[in-house]
Amino acid sequence: IVDHYALSRWEKNPAFRNYPEEVAAATFFLSGLINRFPDARIIFKEGNHEERYEQYMRMKAIDLLGIPSFEWKSVYNLDQYNIELVSQKRPIRLGELNIIHGHEYTFNISNPVNPARGFYLRAKSHVLGGHLHQTSQHSEKNLEQNVMLAWSTGCLCDLHPEYRPLNSWNHGFAFVTTDDNGGFH
Repeated sequence: IVDHYALSRWEKNPAFRNYPEEVAAATFFLSGLINRFPDARIIFKEGNHEERYEQYMRMKAIDLLGIPSFEWKSVYNLDQYNIELVSQKRPIRLGELNIIHGHEYTFNISNPVNPARGFYLRAKSHVLGGHLHQTSQHSEKNLEQNVMLAWSTGCLCDLHPEYRPLNSWNHGFAFVTTDDNGGFH
């Protein structure tokens, strides 16, 4: 959701550095999400680009760490919008489905046939992840003949950014519904 382009440790084009505009766009998106789904429980799963904020603070503004108004969730009004933040590379569990961003695995998982298969090979359970910006799915039966399912979602970002103009990314996202028994769709 948030790129933190200006705060990134990677090389940046000065023409694209506008952190206040990025904060405004993200809070506009989140407020629109709340307005569109007023009764929904909204959980924000922190990804590698959101983690750039904390990394920046640790490197450039260490004296501001621990001040509540400078925390990431305060800058983006998550408490005001009643949005739950899941950080520190923790998965989200929706019934029997594990939701990950994908950067939790620090080694390359992008080329084992497709991203979903890479997630499955690491998780060995039902899993939905993003990070690799490609839509894919994978299923396998385990020894007990239970089908394990894995998916990767596309992205909602620029498909050809300056830092990776040639890629196989696609736009995409997922809606997940669960039942009382842990099943999911």
